[in-house]
Amino acid sequence: DAAAMVGTTSGLGGFMSGASIRFSKLKSGTGGADAWRDSLAQAQRSGDRRPKTAGTALPKLNSIHKATVVSMQAFGAFVQLGDGNTYRDGLLHVSCLGAERYESPEEAGLKQNMQLWVKVSEIKEDDMKYGVDIRYVSQRDGADLDPYNTKGRLPNNFFEGGRPKADAPAAPAAAQLAGHARPPAGDDEAVAKRRAIAEAFSDSDDGDSDSSGSTVDSDARHKLGKKLEKAKKKLEKARKSAEKAKGKLEKAKRQRTKKNAKGSHFSGAS
Repeated sequence: DAAAMVGTTSGLGGFMSGASIRFSKLKSGTGGADAWRDSLAQAQRSGDRRPKTAGTALPKLNSIHKATVVSMQAFGAFVQLGDGNTYRDGLLHVSCLGAERYESPEEAGLKQNMQLWVKVSEIKEDDMKYGVDIRYVSQRDGADLDPYNTKGRLPNNFFEGGRPKADAPAAPAAAQLAGHARPPAGDDEAVAKRRAIAEAFSDSDDGDSDSSGSTVDSDARHKLGKKLEKAKKKLEKARKSAEKAKGKLEKAKRQRTKKNAKGSHFSGAS
């Protein structure tokens, strides 16, 4: 019996020793009960988690900010402005991604943690929500491509498929003469001209702006000039019409005066 007891104790000790070894392997993070903890730690080390936004304020309307995509949804993406310590997250709707109609932000080329330049296009103070737009902001340097906020013809914002647009190769001279291609530097030259004009205006303007630079849409200015010229012509035409009407009134007045004088003359003679 004593020998059997010793054997039983030895067997139990061997079982406990093996269990201790197996438990130490589980705690070392190779699987089992700690597997979920290992995967969570790995995700945190790789940065695979949403950047925390501590800000609660709303940004200024039409202000421009550097933003980070923090959440992808079917209708758009939520972006974090700056480091997230000042403003709450804003919505970048799929309709504000480009000229084409996209069914999802992924289709437009957006990705998680992507860096973008955005412009605050809408603010709902009652709901403490706001929307942003990338279509009128240069994705190269954050320049405001719609400084007057007219939201007219979409400019080239150098964003295509989740990466800045590359300059197109030079087209053959024959194709350019035939009208099938334009010089690739046209867009850059137009943007440079608009930026130079905007800088000239900004030097004499006392107003503040949150953007790092601005450009003037030459087409919008040309249309505005046409409208002003047309209004000027209308005013000139109205002035001439008024002068003509005034002349008619004065002529009629003179005729009445002359008629009255003639009538009084005949009455006196009788």
